[in-house]
Amino acid sequence: MTAHARRLLGEIEALVRQLPANDDAPPATMSQKLALTAIADAGPLRLGALADRIATTDATASRAVDALVGAGLADRLEDVDDRRAVRIAVTPQGRRLVDRRRAEIAKALERGLREVPAAERDRLVALLEQLNAGLRAR
Repeated sequence: MTAHARRLLGEIEALVRQLPANDDAPPATMSQKLALTAIADAGPLRLGALADRIATTDATASRAVDALVGAGLADRLEDVDDRRAVRIAVTPQGRRLVDRRRAEIAKALERGLREVPAAERDRLVALLEQLNAGLRAR
């Protein structure tokens, strides 16, 4: 990873830390936040698939799911393909939380983009679209 990419990630992490806390959101560990986002984006997922997606162990993913279910942000659903298995899905409350947080992050990023000249901003958007397409293709 280039120094520029590392710095960008650091700036985004700092930006996220500076966002106002969600008063109605329960405190969450990083594993819980990653799990919630993963099931909101790709769910419902089996536990093993969730663990792979957030790069953790099944045990850690299971603890994260327990907390999310307890907070009303996720549900365990019967797997129609295998009755012994369950899939983890986001609840409407969990979806609202993820969507609201993403909107807050987007708004903060837009403030930073106002400092970039319009032509450069358009070029940056095009490059980000290419990056996103490359990441999805992997």
